[in-house]
Amino acid sequence: MSADQQANNDQENLGRMLLLGERYQSYGAVAAGPIGTRTAAAISVGSDPSSPSAQFKRDAAFPNEDALCAIEAGRWAGFAVADAHFGHEASHLLISRLHEMWARSQPTSPADLEEMVASLAVGDPPTTESETTLLVVLYDRVERNGFGITFGDSTFIVVGPEALSEPLNRRDSRYVSTRPDSAPRFGSPFHFGARPGDWLLCYTDGVDECHYRRPETSIQRHHIESVLANAESPLLAVQQLTALALTGVDGNPGGQDNIAIIASKA
Repeated sequence: MSADQQANNDQENLGRMLLLGERYQSYGAVAAGPIGTRTAAAISVGSDPSSPSAQFKRDAAFPNEDALCAIEAGRWAGFAVADAHFGHEASHLLISRLHEMWARSQPTSPADLEEMVASLAVGDPPTTESETTLLVVLYDRVERNGFGITFGDSTFIVVGPEALSEPLNRRDSRYVSTRPDSAPRFGSPFHFGARPGDWLLCYTDGVDECHYRRPETSIQRHHIESVLANAESPLLAVQQLTALALTGVDGNPGGQDNIAIIASKA
């Protein structure tokens, strides 16, 4: 590929996206869009307004507490998802601040990312007790490897012929906010590699627990692999995966929690 062709290709894949759940509150609806040609994201409040997850929502007027952001910056790409509880404030503040930071600065090492994530707590103090999961991933498209940091039970996987079947991030019950006592410091780091043609996928537990708190009767790895094997673009991938989460799998209920998902081709 010539330098001009590479420059044109990079230009086609520049862009950012921010999706905040407070703007997407209609049950059964999906908001989705592409970032360049390699990445796409989708968000939904879910499809079941009477879900048991409703008991953990602080404000009935804002039932969608998920948030996500993504950026394509030529050589590197960044993805982040967050799933709040007891109010949407924590996920929306942290993801919005990260989105703004990525417009100005591009982390190039795990240490850079750790410092950036820790600095998300700097700013106006929170007004609620909201806390959130936070999963942040950086991928270097030239070196074909990446790294990330995670708090809570959102998921990052690579799907491909030689990819591991398990999540690449360590999921736990840690939640963060902008409060000093739960600031996003000392998250669990991880590293990964991805081959051309692999899929990179970040999502909140509205996907793998679309049947609320029943992962065994929710979307499994083989459901994801089947969708991605036939998806003609990242946009179709996130649309189809979100639709599957909303309806449920194998005759089981779905759509019982908020959904935030990002898919990207390596």
